[in-house]
Amino acid sequence: MKVITKTPSKETLNSGYHKFCFNWWRILLTILLFPLIYFWSKKYVKEFFKFTQTYQRTGLMNVGTVTFDFNSFDGYYQDVIAKQLDQFDFVFKPEEIAAMQTVTILNRQQAPISALYLQNSKSKKWVIGLHGWTENKYLGLRQVFYFYQQGYNILTFDSVAHGLSAGKYTGIGYLNAQNLRDVIQWLQDNYAVEEVGLIGNSMGAACLTKYLIDEGYQNPLVHWAVSDCGFSNLLVQFRYVMQYRCQHPWWLISFGLVKKFKKEVGFNLRKYNLLKQTKRLKDFPMLIFHGEQDDFVPYFMSKEFFNQKVKDEPKGQSQLVSLLNINHVEAISKGHQIYTAAIKAFLTKQERK
Repeated sequence: MKVITKTPSKETLNSGYHKFCFNWWRILLTILLFPLIYFWSKKYVKEFFKFTQTYQRTGLMNVGTVTFDFNSFDGYYQDVIAKQLDQFDFVFKPEEIAAMQTVTILNRQQAPISALYLQNSKSKKWVIGLHGWTENKYLGLRQVFYFYQQGYNILTFDSVAHGLSAGKYTGIGYLNAQNLRDVIQWLQDNYAVEEVGLIGNSMGAACLTKYLIDEGYQNPLVHWAVSDCGFSNLLVQFRYVMQYRCQHPWWLISFGLVKKFKKEVGFNLRKYNLLKQTKRLKDFPMLIFHGEQDDFVPYFMSKEFFNQKVKDEPKGQSQLVSLLNINHVEAISKGHQIYTAAIKAFLTKQERK
């Protein structure tokens, strides 16, 4: 499969959602060209599925001349250096790292979830960080660092089929939404919890949103969420990625994609559409970040979700922070000042309620 050789246009990144949905002429051409589409899709869907499932979970990793365990604080530290977050003192102190606890939480199917947490003295407020695709709980620490500095307890955990958590295949957050529910239940069972906040980037952002729409909006302990460059519809997201990785129109090469994921992973991609039940979040505040130059999860994903969500909620409850010249998962680094200022203002607003 080719890598991206053509950057999507600004128009596509900002307003291209419907370019990756069927309309009358795409349906007509699909019928007319079906033999060709079937032949091409058989190859490209297989390659694309392999692409979504191929990433490191355990073992040693090399960055330059440094070799370290992928599932370790060394991985987190190398990530901080790579994103130049150390210049903002965005790094845990040695005594904080020493105080972190690892725990294996069993979900409702008795499958292990590998988690990491750090408590602040006397705090009963928690923030759970959800990492992105191909990452792990250690890389998720970058998202919760600021909240620990503000006095929150923090927890991150390996998503399904990532790091040391169970799972053969990743559902890109779909399967992990149930694990998030079980992690929150574990907190409630083991600690006096007054408040839970959620933060996730990319896959993690979509995962927390799915959890909120499915059931989290009914949990009085879950007060707010921060979403960084999350997708709003996984099928549309896959079509977008396939088109720009393979340099062919998505409707020519993606026939059978839904069937492939249903067979291998066990869920229907069409059900991973976060735009359908946004009314359930009408009373739930969200802070949403997205770089307008994001060419992996395009800006139109957050834009569509935000526009849908604010139709039914009080003015000013949620906010979309659009960052110019920022690519995927770069808000925390290249947009750092705006990023932290927006979170600070958002938290202040929640505390006043």
